[in-house]
Amino acid sequence: MRVALGWLAEWIDLPDPATLQERLTVGGLEIEDVIETGADLSGITVGHVVERAQHPDADRLSVCKVDLGDGEPVDIVCGAPNIAAGQKVAVATHGTTLPGGLKIKRSKIRGVRSNGMICSRQELGLGEDHDGILVLDGDPAVGTPLSEVMPAGETILDMEITPNRGDWVSMLGMAREVRAHFGGELRLPPCDVQESGRATSADVEVAVEDAEGCHRYVGRVVRGVEIGPSPDWLRGRLEAAGFRSVNNVVDVTNLVLLEYGQPLHAFDLERLRGGRVAARAAREGEKILTLDGEARELRREDLVIADGEGAIAIAGVMGGSESEVTDETTSILLESAHFHPSRVRRTAKRLGLHSDASYRFERGVDPDGQARAVDRAARLIQELAGGEISQGRIEAEGDPAPTAEPIELRPSRVNRLLGTALTTEEVTALLARVDIEARPGQGDLLLCHPPRYRNDVHLAADLVEEVARIHGYDRIEATLPSGPLAGVHIAPRRHTREAVRTILAGAGLTEIMTFPGAPPGDVDALRLPAHHPRRTHVALVNPILADDSVLRTHLLPSVLRAVRGNRARQIERIAVFEVGRVFVGGPDRPDDWHDREPLQAVLAYCEVGHDELWSGTEVPIFFRAKGAAERLLADLGTRHEFRAGSEEPFLHPGASGCFRVRGRPVIEVGELHPQVAEGFGLEAPCAVAVIDVEALDGLGAEARSYREVSRHPRVRRDLALLVDVDQPAGELVAAVRKKAGASLLSAEFFDRYEGRGVPEGKLSLALRLVFQRTDRTLTDAEVSEAVDRVVDALRDRFGAELR
Repeated sequence: MRVALGWLAEWIDLPDPATLQERLTVGGLEIEDVIETGADLSGITVGHVVERAQHPDADRLSVCKVDLGDGEPVDIVCGAPNIAAGQKVAVATHGTTLPGGLKIKRSKIRGVRSNGMICSRQELGLGEDHDGILVLDGDPAVGTPLSEVMPAGETILDMEITPNRGDWVSMLGMAREVRAHFGGELRLPPCDVQESGRATSADVEVAVEDAEGCHRYVGRVVRGVEIGPSPDWLRGRLEAAGFRSVNNVVDVTNLVLLEYGQPLHAFDLERLRGGRVAARAAREGEKILTLDGEARELRREDLVIADGEGAIAIAGVMGGSESEVTDETTSILLESAHFHPSRVRRTAKRLGLHSDASYRFERGVDPDGQARAVDRAARLIQELAGGEISQGRIEAEGDPAPTAEPIELRPSRVNRLLGTALTTEEVTALLARVDIEARPGQGDLLLCHPPRYRNDVHLAADLVEEVARIHGYDRIEATLPSGPLAGVHIAPRRHTREAVRTILAGAGLTEIMTFPGAPPGDVDALRLPAHHPRRTHVALVNPILADDSVLRTHLLPSVLRAVRGNRARQIERIAVFEVGRVFVGGPDRPDDWHDREPLQAVLAYCEVGHDELWSGTEVPIFFRAKGAAERLLADLGTRHEFRAGSEEPFLHPGASGCFRVRGRPVIEVGELHPQVAEGFGLEAPCAVAVIDVEALDGLGAEARSYREVSRHPRVRRDLALLVDVDQPAGELVAAVRKKAGASLLSAEFFDRYEGRGVPEGKLSLALRLVFQRTDRTLTDAEVSEAVDRVVDALRDRFGAELR
């Protein structure tokens, strides 16, 4: 919102601009820019004519000695008839460029050297008077920039208004804010009208059919108006506020909107059909041609103003072209209403149609300001466009606008929260400066009644904020907080979530964050079966993106889109993860929100090519994801088992598996199913792990056991085994550890071979067994016996053969 200080000064006395800006900023208003209009006088200074003498070679010229406050007086030749010694004048010195573009230089005029120019109003761009120089009033200090003595234009504060302060979006609101900080009396413009002719109700009837959407509707009729251009003063005020002048009637409605923050609309009375205007819900599919020339299709949740045949305005947003004021208009109906903020906001956002009216209705307008605003507009229209104001206003009401209940406040709480020592009287006085009446209650309790135009004050904390604003944040002394220190208890779920994030980041993955909105088709892209629980979506009423119309039921699609976006930017090696909630809807869901909004984590690897330095040593991408999952479980301290194969339809059936803890699946890992990869536009190999964070929560870490570092040598035995090609290696290792005995230190596969010399359907696995004891050196016989037990167990259970 742009506030012209000259205009604001008509409403209340103002301090100097610098002080005003400082206090408004401290009070919570964000001043984005200070705009100075008019001529640039920054190079012009105040001079004092010390002496005037006749030019020796020109009858109409004078030679003046002028003190500029920076040394000895200088000679300036001047041709103005009104120049005299003792005057304070505006001086342009050598190098100064005047508003008209003239650059001042030292020069000789009829043989006398002149060191500048004593300026007239015309030369300064302040008017058309060029018969004499500008003589400054008062006693400004010599050498002061002229811009500080007499501003050439208007100072405009461009402010960003927060969504909760609809009362600030007007000259009245700004004047109230100035009064709260500096005191003074408000000077409101006249709103009384001179009525004549017939009653307004004889011209048109108004009704509210949507009581929830329209709280109050007020109208006035002005007949016999003459549409034409607005006077200069009105155009100037609108332009200073960033508005475009249209005609005298429309400009008046915009002026009153700026004055009181109450949007108005003018209808051509003769173009209204049926003699009736109603605020009602739009009909599904109803169309209207708005003032911007666009045809809009409406929905039932939209609020419209309609005549006897159809919608003529989108309530609170924009009027329709069928009833707009034109040059031929002679009679008008002025509308001043109070619409529900949420209804206006939703319609404006859905249509992408934001106006100055919707900007104010969305923030909330004064529920008691409709009659005052429509009277003010009718008076101005009569003054500027003629005509007669019909007798009386026409009004209709819906549901009453919400009224705030008294708010209880204790000054002791104010002081505790702010670190102040304000008395009850001081708190009461500070609240009174923002029109909040504080009445004594029981004990030190205050019962506070905010005005109806302050729809942002609902809680005691809001009152404390008002006290702090008006008292001044800069006047609150800095103090250290005092009180007992208590230990911080971290909820187990949060501890698990943070642990997962820390471990995955430590494994070299980059954390990402995505929006929870998702397209409904994600479940199809994941190949989920028809009756899968994650096919039940929670629809978004007002999605950020039209395609992301539901809340995600699975985190994987969001991560895959992020991977695709990185691949589109030619990132070849991607390792990312996300921890976030998913949302599973449906009437049969449990009441526990942790079940309806479970926490999930997904990691993904996607790589193209290989590391050129270590060519030939790349770990297959499935095992990179599997290794990250194993590290996560190991660092969490949980004993786990891995089983090949997964039931998740989005994973490759031949390259997937499941990690289980105490028999419960906690991580599904594998390469993407080719159809899923194709559906998400991923051509490069991609492996993922889906982590059930809720399942990990509460498992607790297994008790860690430590063993002494042995001083005795290790004994290694390598075995080459022939096994079935589809035999899970993890089952083999588990059997080895079970049969090898307590002396087994480690068992791991270090080679895999298929090809010539290996029967079809078989593969060769190289198994390394390491034995060691802490109390003595093992004998060959003991090791051989353990190896024989292992070989027998693998042959009997898995049909494994030694090569």
